[in-house]
Amino acid sequence: MNDLHALIVSHKRASVDQIRRLTERDVGQLRYRLANAGAEEVYVLHTCNRAEYYVTGSSTAREAVVEDIELPADTIQRLSGPAAARHLLRVAAGLESMVVGEDEILGQVSRAQEEGLSQLNGTLGPIVEKAIRVGKRVRSETRINEGNPSMGTAAAELASRQLGDLSDVRAIVIGAGEMGKLVAKPLADRGAELLITNRTYDSAKELAQRVAGTPICFEAIHGSLSEVDLVVTATDAPHPILDAATFDETNVTVLDLANPPDVADPARDLDSVTLFDIDDIGSIVDSAMATRTEAATEAERIVDTEMEALERDLKKREADEMLSTIYDRAEELRQAEVNRAQNRLNQNGGLTEREREILDDLGSALVNKLLSTPTRSIKQAAVAEDYETLRTVADVFEVPEAPPEEPVEPDTEEQADG
Repeated sequence: MNDLHALIVSHKRASVDQIRRLTERDVGQLRYRLANAGAEEVYVLHTCNRAEYYVTGSSTAREAVVEDIELPADTIQRLSGPAAARHLLRVAAGLESMVVGEDEILGQVSRAQEEGLSQLNGTLGPIVEKAIRVGKRVRSETRINEGNPSMGTAAAELASRQLGDLSDVRAIVIGAGEMGKLVAKPLADRGAELLITNRTYDSAKELAQRVAGTPICFEAIHGSLSEVDLVVTATDAPHPILDAATFDETNVTVLDLANPPDVADPARDLDSVTLFDIDDIGSIVDSAMATRTEAATEAERIVDTEMEALERDLKKREADEMLSTIYDRAEELRQAEVNRAQNRLNQNGGLTEREREILDDLGSALVNKLLSTPTRSIKQAAVAEDYETLRTVADVFEVPEAPPEEPVEPDTEEQADG
């Protein structure tokens, strides 16, 4: 695992624009570039919040992905060996996400594996596979992905609790800014029919297109409230925009997510209005985050356990590969010597079939006895990470290093069609 190296640019150190400069590039071309720079294996993970590049071989190979892009030095994180592997396990588990425990990242890790499978044929392949299994285990054994840790999903959950199945609900979202966007999507995902309004009509139109809603003019708010079941208001107005008179002839649930509030105090006491404010939503978020924080501690323990297992497996794999090469070479020598002995004996009258079997068994027994001590030493050296002993054994038995495969440049025209 010591030949594993990662270069990471994520939301923890970099801005969205800095990450986008990396992720907007063609992944196939990046894999080719990394292989051309000396990487034996390559794994590329691009999401909205991270650009991560894992290679085996020379640590300098990973620098190829940033050689043509200027980024502040403090935005780039470099990890090697077990630290790089652990990071990928934590990513798949959702422990490195902006919203701890979110599920989307596990799918993204899996898709990146599928797309780059041809370049995961050594140590890195099992590490990525382990990360995916860890991500699944964490989500099945902990509550890390339960609850609604964002204001948008929490608001949609509160609306569902109040109104039931949102596929039968008509709602108006007042304000197409950041908060309006955060709420509109989970409402649309739950089937609500949405009206979208904003002081700037183009902004309302843009958001409506994203959530399959209907844009309306800001001046049409008052006439629309009697036609909806749910009002979500999230403007940046410095004073209330909805007074008691606004809610005449209505029977609505109101989520006032603005600060300062969009709903005037007198309207809050109306029998026809069931109002929840940003503090009510915040309590749901806080509860969800508390659950996820507790689950994150359990998830860290799972990562620790799986990391130990991964290191054991990789050490065993390294020893098994070396032993396989040694035994293959010994088998070639055994067969050659047995054949030579049989030819010489054939000149003196030949051998019976039984005698040939005895001679063949003798050669196999000698090989196994001669290699029994080196076999134990190799396995012990691998577990103890005694690389000096492993290198000595490799030299003695002339175990060759596998040559890196020639990188194949991706067919950009074919990719463009896909």
